[in-house]
Amino acid sequence: MRQWVLTLLAWDHGLTRAVLAVYARALLGFYRRQANRNGIRDGRTGMLTVIQRFGSGLNLNVHFHTLVFDGVFRRTPAGGLAFHPACPPRDAEVVQVLDMIRRRVGRLLLHRGLEPGRRGVRARRLTCRGLSGAGLNRGRLGPGARGPGSAGRRTRAPARGSAHLRG
Repeated sequence: MRQWVLTLLAWDHGLTRAVLAVYARALLGFYRRQANRNGIRDGRTGMLTVIQRFGSGLNLNVHFHTLVFDGVFRRTPAGGLAFHPACPPRDAEVVQVLDMIRRRVGRLLLHRGLEPGRRGVRARRLTCRGLSGAGLNRGRLGPGARGPGSAGRRTRAPARGSAHLRG
């Protein structure tokens, strides 16, 4: 299992669900592409996401905690399932996944008429704060961002295997 965390800057229930769908497709695609590069065709992985809406200080801090099987399952000739473990994501791959999510969320915002910087939209704007991919036994994950009012500040350095990209 691997934990990925995505932090958002604002809360809107419908839009958060749409961003979750973008995020989930990006993570599932990452594992599928990695399996394909390793010669494993038709591999599928699974995930479970919990939406956490508040930080430890009861501040608004919407983020997704996602557990993903760290690899893919594939049908065997006998009809069973075989698990093929993935290689741990390299830092550059975590940044690529984050950039893909950022671009897709940007298109989602445009499609809904919520493009960043448009008047009257700023309060409802939903943007990706950061993505963290790390093993479950590495301790605290993510960039340590504390919510909308703390952009650019960190309480701790990011965990190895994490990325922080504003936009």
